[in-house]
Amino acid sequence: MGLFGKRKQQPTALQMRGYPGDPGTNKCLLMAAERGAQLETLLVDLGERACDSPEYRALSPFGKVPCLRDGDFVISGTPAVLAYLDIKGKGNSLNPKKASILAEQNFWVDLAQRLADPAVTGLIANVTPGAARVSSTQLEAGLAGLTQALSQLNAAMSDERSFIVGQYSFADIHWTACLHLCVLAGEQAVVEPFPAVAAWFERVKSRKGANGQPTFTSLSSLDEVQQKRLKSVA
Repeated sequence: MGLFGKRKQQPTALQMRGYPGDPGTNKCLLMAAERGAQLETLLVDLGERACDSPEYRALSPFGKVPCLRDGDFVISGTPAVLAYLDIKGKGNSLNPKKASILAEQNFWVDLAQRLADPAVTGLIANVTPGAARVSSTQLEAGLAGLTQALSQLNAAMSDERSFIVGQYSFADIHWTACLHLCVLAGEQAVVEPFPAVAAWFERVKSRKGANGQPTFTSLSSLDEVQQKRLKSVA
């Protein structure tokens, strides 16, 4: 390097605040692994309402989790963080380019957010020490909604497609994280009546990301959920 040469800046890791039992946080961990994005993490203890602290609200004014920082840029909420990681990562975006497939993707993403996320959040709360317990009535209602969504998803995938819509997409990210947390909460039986969904779930477990590393291992383990430890993505 010459006397007046510029030193090449080393890329810095993105930094994400989240919670290991939160569906949205796990979706973003999976997206980072899929897209080969290096992600440092910090815990936001939702059980202690850390998302309402003045320090956190200074970053995420509405207290949304997860929250991502990239240098001076900060964004929060699952949809926004997923979109940012998708574009910042390696290779082509996971968003389908064909309008009909994009619309179908967004349909399944919406179903995951409306029916799967609330059910999974309740199930995880009941296996996390110190977390507020969810009533059996609420759990049953949540599982009923989740089962209804899985039944519809199973019917759509009965044509033996490899992924939920077209190629691997945001829909796969959302549903992989949700079903993984169901398994952690001891509700793996929820998938058993749906063979097409079960076969898809086994396929995505063996998937490798842009860096050639398994993506499924980026998701929180039961021990990490119960000990409130949030892993980073290398």
